[in-house]
Amino acid sequence: MMPERDPAVEWLVRDMRSHLRKRPKRHQLSDAGAYAFDLYETNTASMPTYELACKAGCGSCCAAHVGVEVAEAFAIVRHLHQTRTPDVFTALMARVAEIAAEVGELDPGTRWVKQVFCAFLDPDSQSCTIYPVRPLACRGYNSNDLDACNLSTANLDHDQPIPADAVRMLRAQQLRQALAEVTARMIDQDGMTDHAELHSALTAAHAADSELAWMRANKHG
Repeated sequence: MMPERDPAVEWLVRDMRSHLRKRPKRHQLSDAGAYAFDLYETNTASMPTYELACKAGCGSCCAAHVGVEVAEAFAIVRHLHQTRTPDVFTALMARVAEIAAEVGELDPGTRWVKQVFCAFLDPDSQSCTIYPVRPLACRGYNSNDLDACNLSTANLDHDQPIPADAVRMLRAQQLRQALAEVTARMIDQDGMTDHAELHSALTAAHAADSELAWMRANKHG
């Protein structure tokens, strides 16, 4: 028996595909990712924030495993192309590749123990340097308990329970599922495309040279 489809995901898939029909094909992957980011912000803008422990300048969870969809990776790479000088971009992507080689294949628990921080975390301000295009996983994970976060970091315990905002997390998960399905349809595949660790996904997107090249290389049949 097939699992019941989430009607919210079905609606998001239709909405994303309608949006992308108006966009040039050469940027449809990054446009899909950027549109998903915008949808998340729009859909959570009116939600209360008084219970959230996450604040600017707290990077305690930025050594955690972060999975992203293909479209998110291309949206981030495109943003970096547009906002960094060529030299800075090259150096940054080299660092991203180094981190991918070190932790890209690790399970989340082992990754947490290693405490290798995201390439986009500013070590001085503890702020995200790609905040406008941060992944949906980062947007959706909002702790309600700073003490639990600190305990998880101090003990290097990935299994430490951390109360989080379930609604925001669900919104991000639904958007990721829709993105994976929309991307699969772009390359004539059934189901959803696989997600990958952030740095590994960015390295692969950068290596693909262009969004069209990636779609041609992964097109079914």
